[in-house]
This record gives sequence, structure tokens and C-alpha cells, in this order.
Amino acid sequence: MTYQECVDYILSIPKFADKLGTESLYEILGIMNHPENGYPAIHVAGTNGKGSTCSFLASILKEKGKRVGIFTSPHLIRLNERIRINNDIISDDEFVDVCEKVIDVVNEASKMDIAHPSFFEFVFLMCVIYFYEKKVDYAIFETGMGGRLDATNVLNPEICIITSVGLDHMQYLGDTIEKIAYEKAGIIKKKVPVIYYDRKDNATCIIADYCNQIGGSLHLVEKNQYNLLEITKKTIDFSFQSVYYSYDSLKIRKTALYQIENAILAVRAYELLLYRNLSIDDRRDAIHRDLFVIRNGLINMTWSGRMELIADGIYVDGAHNEEAIEAFCNTLEIMFSDDLKILLFAVSKDKDYKRMIERLGRISFDEIILVKYNGDRSAELDIVEETFRHFSGSRITTFDNIETGFDYAKTHVGNRLLFCVGSLYLVGDLLRIQEYRND
Repeated sequence: MTYQECVDYILSIPKFADKLGTESLYEILGIMNHPENGYPAIHVAGTNGKGSTCSFLASILKEKGKRVGIFTSPHLIRLNERIRINNDIISDDEFVDVCEKVIDVVNEASKMDIAHPSFFEFVFLMCVIYFYEKKVDYAIFETGMGGRLDATNVLNPEICIITSVGLDHMQYLGDTIEKIAYEKAGIIKKKVPVIYYDRKDNATCIIADYCNQIGGSLHLVEKNQYNLLEITKKTIDFSFQSVYYSYDSLKIRKTALYQIENAILAVRAYELLLYRNLSIDDRRDAIHRDLFVIRNGLINMTWSGRMELIADGIYVDGAHNEEAIEAFCNTLEIMFSDDLKILLFAVSKDKDYKRMIERLGRISFDEIILVKYNGDRSAELDIVEETFRHFSGSRITTFDNIETGFDYAKTHVGNRLLFCVGSLYLVGDLLRIQEYRND
């Protein structure tokens, strides 16, 4: 098969399996002799921050000299982005090789009346084979959606991380924080440490109760454990009081304030992954020796589409739900409060975009540019415009496609900053446009 034939085949697979749960997937993995058990796995769930947390942890482990696989979703431009080792995206030739191997296994499974995997399950199977063949030291897996019924929940992880619980994918996961938290908690395994960012809401109670029932080991990370020290031209500097160690000077790239939370989750996971079986004194000594590794891992982490500067004065951010928009707005209010700002916005109709727009309406934008991305999920411009006019007094301009709206925005930036937000589809299209024009 050619690379394009593989991509076309995968994209033709239904998004969801005919049967909920992981039983069929587990049977297919059995035919493959369970390659997912061939390396220590880290399993990451949450509403927002999963990809960044995965990338922070992978970056620290890479700095330690480890070979680290990372499986994330969705992709922004190409399917290959979902499968990486030490931040190197799987090549087209390797993509074809593992795709063909999965097709062979799926064909064998069909003779045993085992259902064809869904789109996400198929790419996951490609990933576990690839990591096994490449002999990674660790593999970090991000859930696709939820956790309890997610394909990745066939894993037997060394560590689990739950980044946050917010109202998203409610048509699948439930219409309350408690219901969604239960689905996220489904990744927790007996005697496996689970790290959770505690926002002092009902989700923590659900996750703690689930952990007690399963026999997991809960480790909470809280806001009062870190302090913002300084925002420089290039970095965000902060301290972190972990259970094991007091980090007095950590730095991440100057992207968004919410990345501090993802960074400290990764640091805590690194501690538990490498040091939890040591005595308290030995843990502190080991962390002290690894300070250079941890600091370098954090500052060297990059993650596309998360408050990413793609051109002079132009940022893209994949915030696409209420919780993520709140974090985005907090960043603008603290880090960009004195800057003149323009907003480029697109959103999916199945999101609670009224609440997203209400929060954005509290930011002073010189102009708001509304665009519609290609696809049936894109919200109608007139409804989005009407909602913005209800919550914002800013000038509003609309375009029925992203490229035209983006070109207009770029010509009007001047001495202002342009922030593009609201949908990962928007971010992916903008990155694709930039890549095409740079070529």
C-alpha cells in the first residue's frame, strides 16, 4: 500500500466501534501477543491539558536519556502526529509498515468473528506495535475521550494521570461534572499511582471514591503547591512544592499560564515513576541529582497549537470548551493585559459556545473576526455573531471561510496581537495554511 492508501483506509473507518468497551480490542491484542505489555506505560486522561502533560513528561524522560513513545490525539495536520518517539513523528514508510501489519491482524480477527476496530482503536493498535518494535523505554498514552470505555484502557500502566475534569463531550460522557469524572476515573487501576490536579470541586470526591474502591493510590496536586515567580520575555518562572522536594526555580516557555499546571503534573509523575520505591532521603537525593534533567525537560517542551506563536504577533490556541477558554482568558488578562488584541474565532456547534463567548466577552478586543471551518460540525456564523453581540461591544467582522478571515486579520494586526481560538479544527487549518505558504 502507499502512504495515501493507508491514510484513506484509516479515515474510512467509522469513528466509533459497533460495540462499546474494550473486549474486542483486547481479543485483537491477544492475537498480536499483547505488544502493549512490552514496555512501561503511562496513561493520561482529562478534559484539557492531556497532550501538554504527556509532552512535558516525555521531554523530561528524554532528557534523562530514555526512549519515550507518545500517543496523542487529535492530530492537527497529519495522522502521523499521533504517534511519536522522543518527539519525532512516525515516518510515512513506518506508518505504512505498521498499518499493513494491523490490517493483517484485523483480517485474521474477522475470521474469528471479532469486530473491526474503530478509527481510534485502529490507530492505537498501530501505535502499540510501533512502540514495541522500536523498543521504547516508556510509552505515554493519552485517552481519546473519557477513560472507562476508551480504547487505551486495555493498558496496564505504571502511572495514571488525570489532568482536569470539565464539561465537554457531554453527549457521550454525561451532562454533569460528577458523571464525567466517573468516566475519567475509569482509567484507575489497583495499586497503581494516580495523579490528579485537584480543583476543589465535586470531581475530586468522585475520583477519590473510585480510587478507594479500586484500590488505587491517589496523589493530589493543588494550586497552592506552586507560585508564579516571574514572566520574562521568553519564560514563565515558578516554584513547586512537591511531596518529595521543593523546586525553587522551574521554567517553561512563555506560552500560557495554564501550562504550569500541566508541567507540575508531569514533574510529580516523573517523581513517582522513578523514585516511589526509594526511601524519603534517597528520593530527595535522587531528585536533587536530576534537577538539571527536570529543568531542561520542562523548558525544552514544545506542543503545537497551545498558545503557539506561529508568526509575529499571531498566536493559535486549541481552547475549545468552557474550561479551556477560561484558562485562555486568564492568560490574556495576566500576560497580555497591556497589549491591543484581535480575536479570530471559530467553534463547533456541539460545544457550549454561549458560555465560551460570554467569558470572551469580558476581554477587551479591538476587533472580533468570526470564521467558519469546513465540516458539518461548524457552528453557523449568524448565531455565533448574534451571541457575541450580546456579550461584547467590540467591532465584529465575519467570513465564511478560515483562509479569507485569516488574511483579513493579518492585514489588520499592525501593532496589535492576533489570537486565534475556539476549535482545534481552526488551529489545524491555520497551521496547514502557514505550512503550505512557507513551502
